[in-house]
Amino acid sequence: MENNEHAWGKLLKYYRQKKKRKQDDVAFGICTPSYLSRIENGLVIAEHSIYAQLLENLGIDFNQLEQQLKNQTAFLEQLYEKLLLNAELTSDEIKQLTDIQNDEQPFEQQLMAKLVYARFLYSIKEDDEARTILNEVEPLVSWKKDRITQLFVAITAFGHLSFHEFEQLSLKEAENQFAQYLSNAHPFELANYHYHIAFANHRSYKLHKALEHIELAQQFFIHQYKPLFQLKLYSMKGVIFNDLHRFREAIQEFEAGLELLSNVQTIQTPVQWSSLHNNIAYCFECQENFPEASKHYELANQYDEDLHSAINWMRTCFVQKDFDQLEILFNRYEEIRFTVPHHIYQRRLLQYAVDTAHTIRGLKLLEDEAFTHFDEQQYYSLILFYAPLWGQFYEQLHAYKQASHCYRQALEASEKVRQRMSS
Repeated sequence: MENNEHAWGKLLKYYRQKKKRKQDDVAFGICTPSYLSRIENGLVIAEHSIYAQLLENLGIDFNQLEQQLKNQTAFLEQLYEKLLLNAELTSDEIKQLTDIQNDEQPFEQQLMAKLVYARFLYSIKEDDEARTILNEVEPLVSWKKDRITQLFVAITAFGHLSFHEFEQLSLKEAENQFAQYLSNAHPFELANYHYHIAFANHRSYKLHKALEHIELAQQFFIHQYKPLFQLKLYSMKGVIFNDLHRFREAIQEFEAGLELLSNVQTIQTPVQWSSLHNNIAYCFECQENFPEASKHYELANQYDEDLHSAINWMRTCFVQKDFDQLEILFNRYEEIRFTVPHHIYQRRLLQYAVDTAHTIRGLKLLEDEAFTHFDEQQYYSLILFYAPLWGQFYEQLHAYKQASHCYRQALEASEKVRQRMSS
């Protein structure tokens, strides 16, 4: 609900039309019909007593309605904050959220409830249904600094991440500066939005833009106690520094994350420990400190929560020629356990890489499947690792044309990364 009298004008129009009353009847004894029309359309703001009398003519208690709408708005805001903090909604909360969307509620309450419900759907991976709701709401967004616009901007951004539309989100913010609509929102919401934009820019290899937005997120998050989000900020900034080859600063961010995680029991989950150790390990892997990388990948895999770290550990074992440990990992993490395509392809590539019976046909089949997927999904770092390796295998089989093609793929991936990092 808008926190001003313009909202009461809209409500008057809503209830008058709902009760099928004419402006002349409702305005009788209070104001002229033309003045009521101007109130309803937000052209004038009347005195508080005028709204109360007009609503009374519609059989509505102004004070009771005001309190009801305040309670509903507070409830929706409470649910939205829970969703931002990755907290689950109760079945009763979900039912109430669904009820507020019905036609018996004021229109803006319905819109706000629909937006919060869309954010809930994203949290339970019902992405298509969430996007359908957002598409329905979009034509009704005013594109002012009101609550509906703020929620639409923030939830749409989260939706782009859910669909892995990183480049699209990055460009939308760069071209439209949607963050401006959140300038008068709660600082945590603004911090959350900049975190999402940083994430999108990082995945689009626009690392300097990513760093700019993560620093904005930190700036707006000052003096707030939400340790899980603070941990996300440390991790994201560390990952960005790592990809900028600012390794010392990356380790500082990760160490700050470790200290926070060690001291705040409420956020000490296997997922958080595993994710943080995986990030530290990858930082050491990028510095070619493979023993230290393996140590942290092993720590990450103790929690058995993140198969991404399992793949990364396999890759590090291969580079170190620690084939005994690699075989243990292959047996522990069979292909059937993986669901993410780039994890499946990496496992197949690594399994085939340790096979002594390479054939041109076998190499080509894997190359066509895996490298095409890596390029489509913009996993250029994976092309930079596996394409030269495949080139070497082709050379050993005297398949120099195929080897040259692999090296060219690596060169093109490197150029794409360079262009984006310099943009």
